[in-house]
Amino acid sequence: MNKSILLLIHIISLVLLGFGLVLDMLKIDVTANFFIDINLFNEKRSVLGTLQTLWESSNYLPFLLIFLFGIIVPLVKSAIIFYILLTKNVADKWLQLVSKISKWAMADVFAISIFIAFLGARAMRNTTAFLEPGFYYFTAYVLLSLVLVGLLKISSKITPPLNV
Repeated sequence: MNKSILLLIHIISLVLLGFGLVLDMLKIDVTANFFIDINLFNEKRSVLGTLQTLWESSNYLPFLLIFLFGIIVPLVKSAIIFYILLTKNVADKWLQLVSKISKWAMADVFAISIFIAFLGARAMRNTTAFLEPGFYYFTAYVLLSLVLVGLLKISSKITPPLNV
């Protein structure tokens, strides 16, 4: 496959990641019924908003885990992919590293955990949960990133590096 196409796919995946980080992922409403419905809790959260809340409330371990596996690991993986796509005579070790990072990346686990929270909240009485656009962007990033790494493995055996 042409590395220009792979570069375009990679840029699209980064745009999806950006939207996935800043847009709300999950909305939860809790209501009580005392002759009328009274909203007790209404919360929308994005990844970056959650990070800010965790930091401000001194929950440093979950902050660190989400920051590391939701932001740092995808950005490091992205930098290596750019290097692979834009450099001539790339050593196989870089492709192997991206493949290993992809296996350990928690982005997919993070997206699934949001979905599980969604299902769990919907199962409780007087609680509704809604997946917001950020969830879909983040999930699209995860899937497109997995496809890209697979295509990189295939194309590294077939095509020369991109000349930029």
